[in-house]
Amino acid sequence: MTTNPTPTPKGWPLALVLIGVAVALTGSIAALVTGNPSLMGIASVGFAVQFAGWVANGRRNGGVR
Repeated sequence: MTTNPTPTPKGWPLALVLIGVAVALTGSIAALVTGNPSLMGIASVGFAVQFAGWVANGRRNGGVR
């Protein structure tokens, strides 16, 4: 039985995913450390950027997961 390898992001989708992860981690850790819940807005932007990277990767692969 053969399985297809998981399509990993490359190029711009990879950059979006990595930037999104970094921004989301930074925002959520900053909100936790400072106790300021408004910093979660920064984390949500990071999550949105990461999601956009995964969507772009999916479109590049023709919808293959």
